[in-house]
Amino acid sequence: MPHVVGNIASFDSSSLLRFASLVALPLAHEDVAIVLGAYIVVNDLLPAGIVIACIYAGIVASDFALYGIGAGARRMPWLRQRAVDDRVHEFAGRLKRNLFALFALCRMVPGLVFVAFVACGFTRVSLARFTVASLVFSGLYLGMMLYLTVVFGDALDDHMGLWAWPFLLAMLGIASFARRRILAFRGF
Repeated sequence: MPHVVGNIASFDSSSLLRFASLVALPLAHEDVAIVLGAYIVVNDLLPAGIVIACIYAGIVASDFALYGIGAGARRMPWLRQRAVDDRVHEFAGRLKRNLFALFALCRMVPGLVFVAFVACGFTRVSLARFTVASLVFSGLYLGMMLYLTVVFGDALDDHMGLWAWPFLLAMLGIASFARRRILAFRGF
């Protein structure tokens, strides 16, 4: 145990800032957190296990925060006015039928996570089912995307240097825009 405590104590303030940003950034945008995590792993700024644990904790915390907003909207009219719209109501029937497929879809379509997870809380989807789905699909998504980003980022870093990472962020923006246009769900 002293060895683990010694390693944690040896982190400087910049490492703690990276740690905190990796936990907090998924609350704003998961894909940007994954690119930052890949940059940190490729440049050996933090161990890969810590990067994975931080981003995973942030993604799961984000899922539960959205579920909590939906659950709170059931009791607080002011929150219901801001968080619950027609799209949330339309998800109600779909949620209870296939929560796991919904989680898989939400990870691939930008902007769908907010609506779907608020709807889960609002429509009283079982917290146990939501927890299992969040833990499983967040881990699968993070593992796949972080691996691809590390491999691609490392290869680009060898050829482009530090310009590889702004390029990856730009590609992320383009991919997000394309997914939003191609997979636009007008009915939601």
